[in-house]
Amino acid sequence: STGKEGWTYQALTEPARLLAASSPAVSGDTVVAAFGSGELIALRAANGNDLWSEALSRASRTNALSEIRDIAGRPVIYQGDVVAVSHSGVLSSTDLRTGQTRWTLPITGITTPWVAGDVIYVVDRAGKLYCLARETGLAYWVRDLGEGREKRGGFLGFGGGSDADRAKVKPVWSSPILAAGRLLLASNTGEMVAVNARTGEVERSVNLGESVTAGPIALGETVYFVTDEARLIAVR
Repeated sequence: STGKEGWTYQALTEPARLLAASSPAVSGDTVVAAFGSGELIALRAANGNDLWSEALSRASRTNALSEIRDIAGRPVIYQGDVVAVSHSGVLSSTDLRTGQTRWTLPITGITTPWVAGDVIYVVDRAGKLYCLARETGLAYWVRDLGEGREKRGGFLGFGGGSDADRAKVKPVWSSPILAAGRLLLASNTGEMVAVNARTGEVERSVNLGESVTAGPIALGETVYFVTDEARLIAVR
């Protein structure tokens, strides 16, 4: 009502992180926040006291990029579970009340998972879309959205370099949403896809014309996308 600061929480500082910021998730009096250090912290909303913490980072890292532990996507709270994925290669399901880890999977992601009923949908950094059992983490299906959509790019995808350096670069996909039985995602190549939520088959593709990295929202029969150039696009 006044805008006065009630409390703050300082997580570990991280010198290298993604150019993105996660927002907290709230259930009752519990706030779950994700940080650039790869920490997932549960706090009491009334006073900021910490309830539990979990580090979403792998003990063994295979390359320099895996050193970035950031949790760029928002954690999701659903029926007492907290689901989050980190850039360091950990997707976890955690008990909201106790902070006990239910299960983890080696999935590297920068987006927000979507939880619906008994399943979790998440897209990884490489463009693979997963449908997982919420209770166990077992995969029902996996769809590589980048397959057949690669583009010839420069070294590491940043342009330049010799012909020997050039390689196929896969699109980067937004967070998925579930609408009318389809998973909808957009990419930095300007493509939107509608994926069958049960089978993982890509049913439709739409060219939005501009790069999209922010996840869409749905209202009624319309889905709204915001492009990287700040254009608002509505799709029926």
